[in-house]
Amino acid sequence: MQRYDETIRKIDAIRKQQEQIFEKAKNHAVNSDTIKETLEKLCAEVSAIMKCDRVSIWLFNEEKTTLHSQNTYIDETKEHRIDEDLSDDVYTAYFEAIQSQRTLAVDDIENNKATKEIAEKFFHNSGRYHSLLDACIILSSGVGGVLCCESKKHRTWNTFDRMIVSAITDMLSFFFDRLSRISFEENLHRLAFVDELTEMNNYNAFLTQVESVLPTVDKKQEGIFVYMTIDQFIEIHSVFGPELADKIIEIVAERFKQTFDRPYYAARIAFDHFVIFLPYDQNGEAFNNKMEKLLKKLNEPILIANQEVYLTFSYGLAYYPKDVLTPLEGVQAARFALETSRHINSRKSIGIYNTEKHNHMKQTMLSEMNMRKGLDMNEFRLFYQPQVDCKTGEILGFEALIRWQHPQRGLIYPNEFIDLAESTGFIISIGEWVIIQALDQLKKMKTWGMDHLTISVNLSPRHFLHKNLPQFLRTHSERAQVNPKNLLLEITESVALESHDAVKERIEALSILGFTISIDDFGTGYSAFIYLQAFPITQLKIDMTFIKEIEYDEKSRAIVKAIIQLGKTLNIRTIAEGIETKGQWDILRHKGCDELQGYYFAKPLPEKRLNELLHIHKDHSPLYLPKK
Repeated sequence: MQRYDETIRKIDAIRKQQEQIFEKAKNHAVNSDTIKETLEKLCAEVSAIMKCDRVSIWLFNEEKTTLHSQNTYIDETKEHRIDEDLSDDVYTAYFEAIQSQRTLAVDDIENNKATKEIAEKFFHNSGRYHSLLDACIILSSGVGGVLCCESKKHRTWNTFDRMIVSAITDMLSFFFDRLSRISFEENLHRLAFVDELTEMNNYNAFLTQVESVLPTVDKKQEGIFVYMTIDQFIEIHSVFGPELADKIIEIVAERFKQTFDRPYYAARIAFDHFVIFLPYDQNGEAFNNKMEKLLKKLNEPILIANQEVYLTFSYGLAYYPKDVLTPLEGVQAARFALETSRHINSRKSIGIYNTEKHNHMKQTMLSEMNMRKGLDMNEFRLFYQPQVDCKTGEILGFEALIRWQHPQRGLIYPNEFIDLAESTGFIISIGEWVIIQALDQLKKMKTWGMDHLTISVNLSPRHFLHKNLPQFLRTHSERAQVNPKNLLLEITESVALESHDAVKERIEALSILGFTISIDDFGTGYSAFIYLQAFPITQLKIDMTFIKEIEYDEKSRAIVKAIIQLGKTLNIRTIAEGIETKGQWDILRHKGCDELQGYYFAKPLPEKRLNELLHIHKDHSPLYLPKK
């Protein structure tokens, strides 16, 4: 009867332990702060249940080569302590035994192969223990540790004893798995909301916190978003190296934390980028005071590697709700304000968000994206305007003119997209596409026996001076098996004057490859005739502004005559564009112009119409436009 009562008592004690641990888990009370108290209480209760002199809990390291003490309870002194680690190098037999069976029950530890090393080395200074009953703590990841029950008296462990310690370790398995899950969730939350280097809020935390506070901003108040960066931090990073640069960031972050608390929100969102949200009253006094305090703190020198480092900062501002309605919009707008101001001043710049500028930038970006898509989707087209001999009207070549066949807007002329392409650098891709199309057209004309015809293509200043242009032209002219002299490269007069040496070197390099250069829009205000002596130019194109008034304006006729005479003197051919009347043709023919181009002869022809025209003249006779 007494043995039965003892069994009931043990089972009831275990049930109470389970209820306590499950209750903590249910109420999320199992965490790194409560683990010490929980394990100490558990070890003491296990000692009482099992009538053991010593109870300890151990966990394996990840490699299962070391057991780390979590708590050890000594019943005689009621002491809780942390023991030294156990290593499989020292206790090899024990490590093998405890990982290969659910429980390890040993009546005489000194004479058991698995525990002999434990008795000799570990218990040598801990008192004489005769028996032990150890059970594995099995976690979701495998064997995770061990519960040890040791007795100074000789004990013969029965099946019920094994069942009891197994039940206890099942509770520990639940406990440690739950703790591991909580630790994982805490780390996940930390990664999601805390900047690892500075311990500041990160971008996600900033957006979440400000999102929750925006509805509480007083209607009489505004909010203000600040996007701040360290001036020339890339150079600082290069000089001091990544470790010291990180130290600088940590110090800057600490100064932020010392300055801002709620209702002010600050975060590090990347590299040297910080964001702030502050309430802003009508006169801005609180904001100005806070920013003044922050900048004063940030401008204090930082001692790095025995060197005082002085930092300066730039920032952009955006107002809520005047400029933005959400934290994400606030950060983006403040950053745009900063980047805009840095175009003017790279240090200590302060930018205030401007909606019109931002909308223009968005439109520009969307237009650039549409251009890239248009090129990928083969939406661009080349039209070819004939260039004729001024004396006879025979077609000598064509100028390739790009158009954009937009799926929604229809045919778009280059004046609507070339400037944008030039400013974004996309002009290189467009220019290369034009060159390839023109060379392919020249190849067709060559196969039709018209290898005397030329095609002129316009090169932007950026493309003309691009380092890859000569090789690109050489590669694709060889691919198309086209003589380079049949492809005329047109550049504007302003290009030749902006960078004399670079342009001269580029023209000479292209001339060596066999390409010919034409100066477009000659005489429109940048003329410097002396440069024509230095550049191996093949052709001058007289701008249509002079041709338009040539029948009625004496000055226009004089300028055109001077350009034609200059060309003859320097052995450079002249071509006049914008011919719209028979009278203009007659005047230019009389003055000795070499070639003409304009609506009087033909509008730019789509590729299909051009090829139809060429097919008519496959008999190698001179090519003329149909008579009007």
